Amino acid sequence: MFERHPAPTSTVTREVDLPRQGQPIAARDLYVRIVAEPARDAAHARALYNLARLYADPSSGLRDYRAAHLAFERLLTEYPKGEWEADARAWNAALGELAAREVELEARDGELGVRAAEVALLKSEAARLGSDLQRLKRIDLNLERKR
Repeated sequence: MFERHPAPTSTVTREVDLPRQGQPIAARDLYVRIVAEPARDAAHARALYNLARLYADPSSGLRDYRAAHLAFERLLTEYPKGEWEADARAWNAALGELAAREVELEARDGELGVRAAEVALLKSEAARLGSDLQRLKRIDLNLERKR
């Protein structure tokens, strides 16, 4: 299926240099290609870690916190005692909290939309009641004049 090529120094150097050179898409494509390979080795772990960091980096233009969270989880699953375990756990915890806050924010945005609709309805009703009150006042004045 996939050919496994050893990670020569040039690939490792290229892997690290692409994001620094302002080529996050090329870096992502390289990391994705490496992590898709079936062999599990240090190059695979490094590419998975770098892919997760790339997704977590807001300046990369590829920010995707859910994808970063999944990549860090995969790194912890596949390399539980690996070189990046502490970093991956910290990132995973932070991204998990962020995801929870995003869910809360979406729920509150939904509530805000419902409340905005209620306010619009109440304003409409208040305007209708105001015009009804004005109409009743005119009727009352007309009745007073007729007496």
